[in-house]
Amino acid sequence: MVNAPKISISHLTPDIPDYYAISHLSRIWREVGLDVEVSREYADDARLCILHHDKTRLSKDTIPDAPSGVKPLNEDVLDISKRLISTLLLTPESDWAGPVIIKSDLNHYGLQDGGDDRAGIVARVQKRLARHSWRWARKLPEKHYPVLASLNDVPGWVWSDQHLVVEKFLPEYSDDGLYCVRGWIFFGDQGYAYRSLSKDPLVKATSLVRSEILDAVPAELAALREKMKFDFGKFDYVEHDGVPILLDANKTPTYPVSDGTPTPRMRLLAKGIEAFL
Repeated sequence: MVNAPKISISHLTPDIPDYYAISHLSRIWREVGLDVEVSREYADDARLCILHHDKTRLSKDTIPDAPSGVKPLNEDVLDISKRLISTLLLTPESDWAGPVIIKSDLNHYGLQDGGDDRAGIVARVQKRLARHSWRWARKLPEKHYPVLASLNDVPGWVWSDQHLVVEKFLPEYSDDGLYCVRGWIFFGDQGYAYRSLSKDPLVKATSLVRSEILDAVPAELAALREKMKFDFGKFDYVEHDGVPILLDANKTPTYPVSDGTPTPRMRLLAKGIEAFL
């Protein structure tokens, strides 16, 4: 393609790992003749810029400047912390008698943000101890969120830990008794939704029983996306009585690594770029 529009992706490292959805999309865009460049800074001649910084919170002064007249996608999505997006947050005084879940305030267990600010030998001991008893360790086990029967079961130290939040635990169940979490991944005006079913309350990939493609997403969720100013991303949610409840919002979604052959769903998502060029 002569003079192909340049897409400039700002990523924190020179290369985007294959587990990110944007890596798969970039491969497809290059296939159809688009010029895709990845760097910390935006290209001066970019037609379209995409902000792809895998951090829960961003500051405007850390975001690179785009060429004049170009507004980067997701530039306005600066905070996806649980404290900001969750409608399920609890306090010790909350009037809630059901089960609760303890989570990291940061996205993806806080791993991409460097976890919390504790360091040194104490942190290492806590991490090892948390594998056996997170209560005694005063630290959540790695890649796990505890589900407790009630607010009364939440240790006191959790409430004073700025890195943690406590939420109502409102699982969705399938007709055959499996736990369900729904997902919606989108780019521009393209996207698809699905439901993952598992024996695990947290719906982990290791215990996944099956996945189902959904016909549509609730209008309330689409309105929430517009309010949060997401151009590209993924929402995890459950439904109760037809009402969606957002669990997580991700502006740098991952996608299962395959043999590199773009899937039909990724090709569909990639078409979303056309609305911005």
